[in-house]
Amino acid sequence: MKGERGRDGVAHRCSRPQALLPPAGFTLLELLVVIALMAVALGVLGVGLGQGMAAARERQALGDIVGALRQARTQSVLSGQPRQVRFDLAGHRYQAPGQAPGHWPADLGLQLTTAADLGAAVAFFPDGSSTGGHLLMQRGTRQWRIDVGWLTGSVRLRALP
Repeated sequence: MKGERGRDGVAHRCSRPQALLPPAGFTLLELLVVIALMAVALGVLGVGLGQGMAAARERQALGDIVGALRQARTQSVLSGQPRQVRFDLAGHRYQAPGQAPGHWPADLGLQLTTAADLGAAVAFFPDGSSTGGHLLMQRGTRQWRIDVGWLTGSVRLRALP
């Protein structure tokens, strides 16, 4: 093997000992550790996404019910005619006048307290008042309450502790 001449004019060999070179590639153990860590991270991500989607469905259902109640009140005031929002508790559906039927997730429990002679409905009157009542919705340990004021017909949503 020919050497190169340095500044001093002396020939030097240009070879590095093989022991000083880093090993090429990864060991099987290193690859398995990386795959295991990726599996754990994807599992945690999947659980988080599932819980996030369930919370989004809850918020959507609550917002839709509140919107239906408020719209029925507005329609009653503007039209001069009473309006009702009817609830099918077994079928997880509700119907507001002039709107497509709405529904809430089956695992979201709903209890309705309102005037006995209306059944499962909340009525609004042209003067803005209503039959009043409240809806209690629950999933697991989380609870929400939608209050409908009888005097003003106001609709208010709040989370319960």
